[in-house]
Amino acid sequence: MTWVPFPTTPWWFVALLGVAGALVGEVLRRRLATGGYRLDDETGPLPRVSSRIVPVALALLWALLAWRFGPLAQWALSPAYLGFAFVAVALAWIDADVHRLPRGLTRPAYPLLVAQLALASLASGDWEALRRAAIAGAVLWTIYFVLALVAALLGSGFGYGDVTLAGLVGLATGYVSVSTTLVASYAAFILAGVYGVARLVLRRGSRKDDIAFGPWMLLGLLLSLVVQVRPLF
Repeated sequence: MTWVPFPTTPWWFVALLGVAGALVGEVLRRRLATGGYRLDDETGPLPRVSSRIVPVALALLWALLAWRFGPLAQWALSPAYLGFAFVAVALAWIDADVHRLPRGLTRPAYPLLVAQLALASLASGDWEALRRAAIAGAVLWTIYFVLALVAALLGSGFGYGDVTLAGLVGLATGYVSVSTTLVASYAAFILAGVYGVARLVLRRGSRKDDIAFGPWMLLGLLLSLVVQVRPLF
């Protein structure tokens, strides 16, 4: 495993992707604001957080990821993470609202992400990164599947949607390095734990409340991607 420094990404590329992210995010915002993703038994008011955070979040994410992955793999790697960021924002919003990660988003993301990562490897000749991504995705999926089985026996809210998302997180982070996958995994549990404790301290919930884990998995993924981590082995 090698240590690869951050690339020097042109400012105009970062700015261009930021603007594009805002425009695409506005389209996504309008879809999410209707609550059309809800099932018949998923009622109640829509999230109190304004949906206008969606285009802002996607603009920042696209600009950040453009800066992080711009010139890598002969510019072929950026589309993989930009596309996944779009799916991630939608999943985070939906999971925070109804505690569900729709298969209609997670399952199609697999072939799209794999195909884009494969194109990046074709452009750069780095097939080891693709192999590492596949292994990381399979390992993380298996770990979360076991956790979901245990949670089901204990009556916990940890669901199989998180299992499907875990495989995507493994693919996206494994392509960078094994250390990136580890950071994403630890960060998700730490962030979710801090959030849970904060809810108890502020008396906004109880120990029996289910916490949407998907947003914390995705936030941990983002942190691991944009923070350069030296490989541990």
